[in-house]
Amino acid sequence: MGTIWFTVWCVLFFSVQASPVWPAKDPKCAPGFESKIIIFKVTGKYLRQGTELGKVNFTDCTDGTDEFVFTSDDEDFMVQTDGTLMVKRCTVLQKGQRNFNIYYWDSLGQEATASVVLQHNGDHEAAQSPQNNFPLKDFTNKLEDAADPQISIPEFAISSQGLKRRKREWLIPLNIVENHRGPFPQFIAQIRSDEAKMKTMQYSITGPGADQPPVGLFSMDKDNGNLYVTQELDREKRDKYLLQVHAVALGSTGAAEEPMDVPVNVIDQNDNKPVFNQSSYVAEVPEASPTGEEVIQVVATDADDPDSYNAIIRYRIISQEPEEPSASMFTIDPVTGAISVNASGLDREKTPQYTLRVQAADMEGEGMTGFTEVIIKVTDSNDNAPVVTDPSDAADPQIPILDFPISSRGLKRRKREWLIPPLNIVENHRGPFPLFIAQIRSDEDKMKMMHYSISGPGADQPPAGLFTIDTGTGNLYVTQELDREKRDKYLLQVHAVAFGSTRAAEEPMDVPVNVIDQNDNKPVFNQSSYVAEVPEASPTGEEVIQVVATDADDPDSYNAIIRYRIISQEPEEPSASMFTIDPVTGAISVNASGLDREKTPQYTLRVQAADMEGEGMTGFTEVIIKVTDSNDNAPVVTDPSDGADPQISILDFPTSSQGLKRKKRWIIPPLSIVENHRGPFPQFIAQICSDEAKMMTMQYSITGPGADQPPVGLFTMDKDTGNLYVTQELDREKRNMYPLQVHAVALGSTGAAEEPMDVPVNVIDQNDSKPVFNQSSYVAEVPGASPTEIPSVHTESAGSRQGGRRIEWIH
Repeated sequence: MGTIWFTVWCVLFFSVQASPVWPAKDPKCAPGFESKIIIFKVTGKYLRQGTELGKVNFTDCTDGTDEFVFTSDDEDFMVQTDGTLMVKRCTVLQKGQRNFNIYYWDSLGQEATASVVLQHNGDHEAAQSPQNNFPLKDFTNKLEDAADPQISIPEFAISSQGLKRRKREWLIPLNIVENHRGPFPQFIAQIRSDEAKMKTMQYSITGPGADQPPVGLFSMDKDNGNLYVTQELDREKRDKYLLQVHAVALGSTGAAEEPMDVPVNVIDQNDNKPVFNQSSYVAEVPEASPTGEEVIQVVATDADDPDSYNAIIRYRIISQEPEEPSASMFTIDPVTGAISVNASGLDREKTPQYTLRVQAADMEGEGMTGFTEVIIKVTDSNDNAPVVTDPSDAADPQIPILDFPISSRGLKRRKREWLIPPLNIVENHRGPFPLFIAQIRSDEDKMKMMHYSISGPGADQPPAGLFTIDTGTGNLYVTQELDREKRDKYLLQVHAVAFGSTRAAEEPMDVPVNVIDQNDNKPVFNQSSYVAEVPEASPTGEEVIQVVATDADDPDSYNAIIRYRIISQEPEEPSASMFTIDPVTGAISVNASGLDREKTPQYTLRVQAADMEGEGMTGFTEVIIKVTDSNDNAPVVTDPSDGADPQISILDFPTSSQGLKRKKRWIIPPLSIVENHRGPFPQFIAQICSDEAKMMTMQYSITGPGADQPPVGLFTMDKDTGNLYVTQELDREKRNMYPLQVHAVALGSTGAAEEPMDVPVNVIDQNDSKPVFNQSSYVAEVPGASPTEIPSVHTESAGSRQGGRRIEWIH
């Protein structure tokens, strides 16, 4: 097989090359592709819609005059009848490569398969390739400016003439998800007339949502038949629209064809909270009622689609006041809302009344919530029957997602061709199954009996059997509920064959199926808990930590829009709102002054992430914030010299850019170290330099208690820099002063450059000792006529007189 080169434009110039990996070796003619694997090399990751990537070679062992139908299991690409592989919509080779399969049926109805590999080789390699010498080929698309390739609601492939299939008719409603965020106008589908082959046609629409209220909700491009929705829809206002499409030849006063009915279904999203039919309920229960006795039934309704999980309500009791004699005196049936006695002990004299807070949550108890209050009065005897509310009869009757009229012949329109959008099916639909989706029929059934079948993922490929078709009517069904998080798209191929024939009556039709998202996933934090630190002197607005949650639902819908909030703070001192959270980013910041490590060393926050912009399903995490010391109780200090930790607060001495120096003398600061300091160790104290260091290299050392005398090693000195360190925490009660001597000797000399310098180190007291009485007990005598003064008792404290020894007496 020869090499074919093309040069095309897709955001940037790039080249493609198709080459077989396994050439056919059979000398006899064998129907099929000439290669099992075909590689197309591209030099750009961005592939423009309508780009020709090259041609695949195949044979049917005939004279080669027939055209054959190819299909691709990747909906971003298509193969024309002559074997040309094209990009159906702009796509990006995210990982530098894309693999998929292509198929075609030969004249005997046999299927052949080849694997296609798209490889990105890079622009530099392409620059060296000979194909750049070929002229640039211009590829246009008549619908290129009509539909945004990023639009996901009516997402479908188009060709330069639209997806036109000869002699194929569909029963297809247009399914549009409510609350879609646009941008608007939003492309839905294209309708074209066969008359457009011979004359210029103009298209228009009428009906509710077009020229009838709500006017202007849908619009149509008069020249190309593109249908648009102009704003987001609300299923609770209207769930169906029936449009009529008209086609008139330019310059003619009569319609080219009869108007076409176009049903539009509005797909439900979970955007309504359950609402109780009463803001509060009152009931009575005899105090002698047995366990299981029904007291009252509460009823909530949900305006969402009753055939979806969005409207499945579950009830629960949130709180009971008072909680005596049991915190669960009553229970509620989660499905019916019936409240019953759950424990013995009802006593009107002790507890004449209970107040219950009841919640109704959709999505089977996991979604949006509504609340009501139930007041239950305990009576002496059963002389008043319980007051029971009657459930509302105003519930919307079950509306199937795909609810549209069909006839025995389907919605058949002669000489009308459609640019068919994908079939939108809501995930988690409860059935009943099999659920009718659409009907496909062939014009050939006017003359002969047709047999319909489907192939592709979800049909005869895994997950096999998910979709089925009635072989006689062409009715397409889904057999079970779908899960968008497992798979959000399916590409089916529909085949029509006349009974008794082995050849397809028409080309197979690609039928894309989109799975519409429902809010069935809670936000999940990327950590089960977080730990952060905040200095106690942090100002208001100081960011502490950011929490992040993700949602597996459709990122282009409200189902995945997360908002954060702090549910609780423990402890609530000195304020219940010491911290605040950015609802959009999850950044937690200081919200009030008063952080004090000595009083509150740690806070625990319970943080919630809720989808549907904070109104939907919820996830939780715990954030532990440790308050670190800012030494607001330590002596005022100056900044240590270079090499010292700027956070050190135990030192009180002057520094200069040259260290601790004075003319021919040593600057000896009052080195004061607070006892019980937690480090880290070794902890820098001060730097001592000799004036001789200007002329020669000096080496420093220390001697004395705490250095080379017991307790040995408590202090150390860097011999090159003169930096003095303490190696562990000190205890003033063991020793309150260390007299060190610092020595400086020129390198290579045996004599001291200067006399040793005394460096006293004082240990500063902390209040770490309790007062202790000098006796465990006292005995004294006092005459009855004694004056008010009695002998004193004495205590001793291990603390210093300045720090922790002041004692107050309390009788």
